[in-house]
Amino acid sequence: MDKCLITPNPLSTNSLVVLQGISPMIWRRLLVKSDSTIENLHYILQIGMGWEDIHLHSNSKPPKLLCF
Repeated sequence: MDKCLITPNPLSTNSLVVLQGISPMIWRRLLVKSDSTIENLHYILQIGMGWEDIHLHSNSKPPKLLCF
């Protein structure tokens, strides 16, 4: 009888993303797979923050993005 080998899912990290310099404070808690690439993280942030992957041009200083 053949046994099926099941590979475990990669571990996830619980990340807190906070936009600084904005009032009221905007933050999200995201679960990210530990084997995610930078490209995947880009899309996770876009979806998690409700962004549409577009850049709004302005002359003001952009907020800082911190990940914990």
